[in-house]
Amino acid sequence: MVVSQSRIRPSKLMLYISLTETILLAGLFYAGIATLFYDKFPLNAYSEALILSSHITLAMLVGFFGAAMLAQSVREGIRSVYLFSLLNLLFIGIAAAGGLAFYGLLIPDYAYLMALGFFGSLFCTSSVLFYAI
Repeated sequence: MVVSQSRIRPSKLMLYISLTETILLAGLFYAGIATLFYDKFPLNAYSEALILSSHITLAMLVGFFGAAMLAQSVREGIRSVYLFSLLNLLFIGIAAAGGLAFYGLLIPDYAYLMALGFFGSLFCTSSVLFYAI
């Protein structure tokens, strides 16, 4: 795989992918904050479970669009966009591992790992978005 600086700006597809992922990250943040209002586990009410499932669904969509952004960055061959996309996928993995550990073990310290991954992913995605504009 050869990544070079063959073009100056990413394509419109990269703009749309990074814009969609930024919007999904905003929804993921909103659902995550809404989930924090229900601090008793296991969840008993339908609305609590609905918010948690929307958080998990948005997290899976963010992972999918992160992989799509990485694939498109490899296709376009712009080194800085490739590095931000690769870091984005790494931060998504960190957030996913922190989220799985938090909800699986119910130890609140793993929420910080989830937050670190989220903010790293938000930084990388918005960097690609601003680069594509």
